[in-house]
Amino acid sequence: MKPGYKSTEFWLSTAALVIGACVASGFFPVESSVGQMLGMAMSGLAALGYGASRTAVKKKQAEEEAQWEYLEEEE
Repeated sequence: MKPGYKSTEFWLSTAALVIGACVASGFFPVESSVGQMLGMAMSGLAALGYGASRTAVKKKQAEEEAQWEYLEEEE
C-alpha cells in the first residue's frame, strides 16, 4: 500500500485545508465574519475527513493481514 502523502485524497484534503485556513485568517477578503467561520469549519472538516479515511484504510489493511496470518497458521 502506498503512503498517504502519495494519494490524491491527501492532496485534495490538503488543498481544502489550506484554502479554508486562508479564508479563516483573512488572507482572502470576505465581507463578513461568517465567511471566516465557514473557512475555519471547512479546514477542520477536511482534516477530520482525511484522518477518518486513512484510519479506515489502515484498519482494513490490518484485518486483511490478520486473516492471512490466521490462514498461514492453519496450514
